[in-house]
Amino acid sequence: MSVEQETVRLPVIPASGKPHPVRRLGAWIAGAALLAVVAAALAVAVIPAIAGATPLTVLSGSMEPTLPVGSTVVVRPQPVATVRAGDIITFTDREPGTGATRTVTHRVVEVLPGPTFRTQGDANNGPDVRSVAAADVHGVYWYDVPVVGLLKDRLISPFGALLALGVVLLGVAMHLLVPQSRPARKQ
Repeated sequence: MSVEQETVRLPVIPASGKPHPVRRLGAWIAGAALLAVVAAALAVAVIPAIAGATPLTVLSGSMEPTLPVGSTVVVRPQPVATVRAGDIITFTDREPGTGATRTVTHRVVEVLPGPTFRTQGDANNGPDVRSVAAADVHGVYWYDVPVVGLLKDRLISPFGALLALGVVLLGVAMHLLVPQSRPARKQ
């Protein structure tokens, strides 16, 4: 004798055709975030790579308000003979006693013979102590993108990566928990 299992049918709840408001809001936020990430990636990675430019993160306030801390400044190579007073350049600053180096982005306040450049940060009271040799100039300011450098530095830290993972997991959980659409209204 064979026994056939009974099939249990679940009731179908007709959808209203409109997505749930929380899903619509989530889709809008996700779309805006994706657009912002793509625009930032284009601005700080793709465009500089194509143009032979270099993106750098602003770490100090010496050029504020022109270049706020956490901005990404993009510099591109330019012949040093064309650098003029008022241009913003990125250069290697060498410490005479120790030989230690750091990359600095400051405004040219005077072009000296050689050429060498007298520079000063916009927020500094006076010009830099040492002049900049032409060989130490990496490039001239092209454009900057506010906040992106700060976000990049935060996201590559262990805490930032964990936070980003948490945000992604929260988004997935919300997507799974919110119904696809509103239930149809009874008339």
